[in-house]
Amino acid sequence: MNDKKERKARFLNRELLVFAIFLLLSFALWYLNELSKELQGSINYPVRYINPPKDRIVTGDLPDKLEMDLRGPGYSILKVKLSGSRAPVVIDFTKVSPRRIPGLLPRYYLVTSGLMSSFSKQLHADFDILAIHPDTLFFGYDKLVTRKMPVIPNMKVELAEGRRMIIVTDPDSITVTGPQHVLDTLDGIPTKYRIFRRMNENFRSRIPIECPEYLQTSQKRVNVEVTVIVRAVSSQNGNGEAVRHQSLTGEQRPGS
Repeated sequence: MNDKKERKARFLNRELLVFAIFLLLSFALWYLNELSKELQGSINYPVRYINPPKDRIVTGDLPDKLEMDLRGPGYSILKVKLSGSRAPVVIDFTKVSPRRIPGLLPRYYLVTSGLMSSFSKQLHADFDILAIHPDTLFFGYDKLVTRKMPVIPNMKVELAEGRRMIIVTDPDSITVTGPQHVLDTLDGIPTKYRIFRRMNENFRSRIPIECPEYLQTSQKRVNVEVTVIVRAVSSQNGNGEAVRHQSLTGEQRPGS
């Protein structure tokens, strides 16, 4: 009786295995057949912008990806989806003709349907690009300027009662390159925010600066030196004259 059950179980297992193999093969053949057919689909493809006019920088919220509607063999659409993260399409401002928007501010727009031919060549496409979204890109050009700007320490130092501090950065200013309209709004370049707790003695720390990616700076980090001073305390000497006492503490590094 047990032998019959075991033989039946082995038979069923073989049948299930054969069925699974044929099911997998059927799916693979169907999938390959579908890939050979003409299909339509959409992809979000990365884009890079290069070569703005000399001494100018592109401003505005240009997208880092564009949606493209495609039509062509399924395998070609699958291939471009898999390669998107490695090879972005490029918009070269020396090869396009943006139009100026009437108004006081120099603003421009670019119709993306005019980019289809360039994108097809860059992608070596054997499919058609039907549309690109958004259909219009809006941006501006601003003068690229270089200025020396002060470093602004952005930090909180917890001191014992009766102490104050003097903060000095080294260097006290750095060279910054970026859009003129942005630099016009800045009083200086801040450091990243830092908190130093229970610091009752002088210390130094090297701190990164906080700067947007579209600004270039001569330095990425600055040295910040904090001198802790005991507040002056008045007392009287033996003659009844007021005497002021003030002292500087020793030096330490954060965490020591």
